[in-house]
Amino acid sequence: MTEKTKNYVLPMVARYYLTMLQQCRRTIIIAFILLLISGSSVVSASGSDGFMNIPWGTSRGEVAKRMAELNFPKDPESNAKRDIFEGMFAGHKAYLTFRFINDVFYSGGALFIDTYRTYGDGGNGIIDYYFKDFETQLIKKYGNPSKRPYDDSYYWNIEEQGTRIEIKLGKNYPQKGGDNGRVFVNYDNQTFYEKQKQYVTNRDL
Repeated sequence: MTEKTKNYVLPMVARYYLTMLQQCRRTIIIAFILLLISGSSVVSASGSDGFMNIPWGTSRGEVAKRMAELNFPKDPESNAKRDIFEGMFAGHKAYLTFRFINDVFYSGGALFIDTYRTYGDGGNGIIDYYFKDFETQLIKKYGNPSKRPYDDSYYWNIEEQGTRIEIKLGKNYPQKGGDNGRVFVNYDNQTFYEKQKQYVTNRDL
């Protein structure tokens, strides 16, 4: 290879490898961003498979372990039938409630902390905003809800592979001298709950 050819070819090779390196960097960055996005959506995954990506029927101890891994502290309001943790749900701060039967998980819910308002603090607008936002998201995922007489809550009933899940989206405005306001969403595995109740009955007969 002549000196003239070298001066022509070598810069071309250098530019080729530089271009390849830049493309690899872009691919790695995009893959990393997608991984972060998928990870955050998995945390909030709820429905027929479970709540907060925790499968129905998970033991109480395993639920506590998973919450600890997410750095969601346990709330002192927890009791024999439920454990409450302070964490995140769908990108919002929330009190996360896990309900148990026979020491296994059958129901989960989120109460959004920003909507937990006392009477007179002007929080009704925030309550309405959260309720409308989650109503829109749930309709997009599960279709139109049903309603019940004298109840402002919305309900979705999902049936997949013999499992019936009821989703309830509710809100309460703060009452003078009474309860605080709130917006909440609950996921109840009714099929699993009934099976566990029947298990206890058959065991005790």
